[in-house]
Amino acid sequence: MKKELIKKDENNELTDSAQTNKVSNKKSKPIYKKAWFWIGLFISVSVIIMAIFVALYFGAQSKNRQIISKGWFEIIEKNKTLSQLAEKIESQETYDSYSSELKKLALLIDENKFASQKLQYKQSDAKKYDNFINEYQKYINQSIFYSERIKEYTDSDKEKLKVLSETARMSATDLKNDAKYLKDEMPSSTFGIQDILFEANKVILTSELSAKTKLLAEQAATAKDNLDKKSAENTAGNFLNAFLAGNAPLMRQYMTEAYQKEYDFNQLSAESRTTTYPASFRILNNQKLEDGKYKVQANVLFKFRDGSSQYIVGYEMNVIYDSNQSKWLINSSKEGSSF
Repeated sequence: MKKELIKKDENNELTDSAQTNKVSNKKSKPIYKKAWFWIGLFISVSVIIMAIFVALYFGAQSKNRQIISKGWFEIIEKNKTLSQLAEKIESQETYDSYSSELKKLALLIDENKFASQKLQYKQSDAKKYDNFINEYQKYINQSIFYSERIKEYTDSDKEKLKVLSETARMSATDLKNDAKYLKDEMPSSTFGIQDILFEANKVILTSELSAKTKLLAEQAATAKDNLDKKSAENTAGNFLNAFLAGNAPLMRQYMTEAYQKEYDFNQLSAESRTTTYPASFRILNNQKLEDGKYKVQANVLFKFRDGSSQYIVGYEMNVIYDSNQSKWLINSSKEGSSF
């Protein structure tokens, strides 16, 4: 009996020792081999990754809004300038200023299109901004094509450009409705370039026609002045030739009726020319006073019949155009010192 108790105690001791060793082994197992460690690590890493992604996403959205807002604002400002220039188109020169600014708008769109490549994690506003830039660029580039051929711009060209205009307008409206942070509105003329070019075409063609008409009128006026001047000078020359000859009837042909009544024809008589006589003349000046009226100045050489001497008398004649007789006539004259 005593042996059985001893054996039983030994067995109990062995059991307790095994259990103690088992508990000890369990407590000494490394932490990374424990399931709860990996679960916690996974959750922590996931949270960090999610936080980084959220930060990157919202940072990208903020950057996107800056790019879109900047591009939208710059296009609006450039269109305001274009609108002001469009109102001043009244000649080729003022149109050239508008056309030059239109090309600057095209460059601005290129810059904003390049900047739009930096858009990340694109949401609807960024996608619609891309669409707006693309459609508006097509419209502006085609507008420039027609602006460089403004004199050939037709109704058909206007309608073709209008189609692109409407597409660009709708893309702008879609963007504005989606991107509520865009507060500024496009000027009314932004999508009306086709109408501006049409009016510019009429202004330039009319201006050219007016310039051509003006030039022709000026050329005609110059030609008429030259002809009138020559006619007035011929009348004065014919009058003086008749004076040299002492031919009163011939002189009357070149004199108005009023001047004929005032003129002393006695100076043409032989008695008046016993000592001296008019030998020759030279026309020195012929000046237009107004339409249909010239002042002709000439020197008349008088000689003594004995050949002893000579002298010069200046004659100033007012020559007018008589519309009743359709010819140039001497209306008055005066003598004085030589010119």
